[in-house]
Amino acid sequence: MDKFKRRNKIISSVTLLTMLSGFHPDLSFAESTVGSANYLESSAADFVTEIAVVDASQLISGLHMKKLKLLGMAVEEGETETPDVYPAGNKVKMNEVDFIGQNLIAVTFDRKLEFINVEDISFFKNRESLDVKRAAITINNEGHTVIFYESATPINSESFTEYDKIVAAVVNEHSKDINGNSLKIDDHRKLKDVTPELNEIPNLLTVSKDGLADYTTVQGAIDAIPANNTEKVEVFIGNGVYKELVTIPKDKPFIYLKGESVSGTIITYDNYSGKPKPDGGTYGTTGSASVYVYGDDFTAENLTFENSFDEQSVNVSNKQAVAVYARGERQTFRNSRFIGNQDTLYVNGGTQYFYQSYIEGDVDFIFGRSSAVFEECDIFSLDRGSSTNNGYVTAASTLITEPYGYLFLNSKLLSNAPAGTVYLGRPWHPSGDPNAIGSVVFMNSYLGPHIIAQGWTDMSGFSYKDARFYEYKNYGPGAVINEDRRQLSDEEAKQYTIENVLKGWNPKEKL
Repeated sequence: MDKFKRRNKIISSVTLLTMLSGFHPDLSFAESTVGSANYLESSAADFVTEIAVVDASQLISGLHMKKLKLLGMAVEEGETETPDVYPAGNKVKMNEVDFIGQNLIAVTFDRKLEFINVEDISFFKNRESLDVKRAAITINNEGHTVIFYESATPINSESFTEYDKIVAAVVNEHSKDINGNSLKIDDHRKLKDVTPELNEIPNLLTVSKDGLADYTTVQGAIDAIPANNTEKVEVFIGNGVYKELVTIPKDKPFIYLKGESVSGTIITYDNYSGKPKPDGGTYGTTGSASVYVYGDDFTAENLTFENSFDEQSVNVSNKQAVAVYARGERQTFRNSRFIGNQDTLYVNGGTQYFYQSYIEGDVDFIFGRSSAVFEECDIFSLDRGSSTNNGYVTAASTLITEPYGYLFLNSKLLSNAPAGTVYLGRPWHPSGDPNAIGSVVFMNSYLGPHIIAQGWTDMSGFSYKDARFYEYKNYGPGAVINEDRRQLSDEEAKQYTIENVLKGWNPKEKL
């Protein structure tokens, strides 16, 4: 170990002493010292290496911690075996030094420590000291102490080669067990990669209202997923009504929300556009959503998404109430329900695929600028009590630079509204944007008697005749053909494929 004795920057001169009582840290500060006699002294600045001690939840994502618990590397206090106890005169040893991913190193000792100084351990890569930012303390299933360290330097596969290996070494001996045994200066171990074992454990989190799952809220499970994850993470949600606002952030792709049953697993909230916000102003249409989906490669299945705002409960003009706001690439919704009234489903950028799902509303209840496919879906227009106009199915705002907007394929347009009182859609130009030339195609779909003969209508001074609204081989009492209902030719219809609309993505590979 002489090679470690020659490194000047490995000793901490600021010692953070952690006393553990039931493994709930009580932090206090000891006086500064300058290492041990085994190391060459230099200026005080060379020795300062303060490591922040944080709660494990701040250092390790909930998903990662669940996997560590399944491996027995981290458990709750009451779930451990009786730890080994050594009489005085037996030095504390490091049993394992493991790389557990996400630039984290787990140092496992051969017993439970009563007094812990996280700066007793230093790390070296290719004989150079490795900076450590934070540490957290827990115990394993044997009741032994485990300290998790977060490296400030990225750790990768090269960190386990003979030349570039990482080594943990004891540089101070403040930490002690119940009988006053301390660490042994220069005790050292090479870093071992246990990420293959962790990767074999499924990326699964569970949610239920009964408290028997990993989390009781959907957002709690989403928060437990590490940012910038590269693999699918399944969140299984048990039956129940989850009244909460849910956001899938942009930096959390590959999330798969799976409900126990489509009718029994309900995510709901009741904000609406004109509702006053606590800090002033109103929520607006975008701010009214119950669920926000920004993450790419997202999947939802067997779920009901609802905005439960009652339009009759308040006397305001802005009653838009979004159930789902979706903006991201390759987002899939299978066997799901979208419940609301005005502006139920806001698809506002990227690519979305809806398969065998149910969408309900009245005014503009499928709207936005996405490229989206609705295959084998039931689209239900609610009766607003009018004998002439009970709303509009779509309000697309597709940019003119996008060749495709919405494609409804092999779907059914249904309603409890009177015959001839619902429009297929109207062109939405947000803020009067002249480049928002909506694109909507209904193809091989059933159109109920509620669809008005004209089919399409104007919006805010913009004519539906200038939009890209087309139909092809629809059937049913609402599928009339006239000069207002432009039909695609057979040759034109060949271009409206799922992959073309979704920019080369084929979501059916997932089915």
